[in-house]
Amino acid sequence: MNNIQKYNQAFIDILEIDETQVNEGLALGVTHEWDSIAHIGLISEMEELFDVSIDYEVLTEFNTYEAGMKLLEDLGVDFSND
Repeated sequence: MNNIQKYNQAFIDILEIDETQVNEGLALGVTHEWDSIAHIGLISEMEELFDVSIDYEVLTEFNTYEAGMKLLEDLGVDFSND
């Protein structure tokens, strides 16, 4: 499984949504399933999947599908070869 697939699967597993719902429109507080509890779950899952540590100061930056990917890229996760 490549990094994009792992990233998408995290949203499917944590938000309990169908794979067809995983897209750039996912956003904290906008997507019904992505509430504050799910947000913590997503952060934890991303840290485990990609072996990174997401600092408290940037938790709020992970508020959309795209922003999460950008944050992970800044932490060294490579999505370009996927």
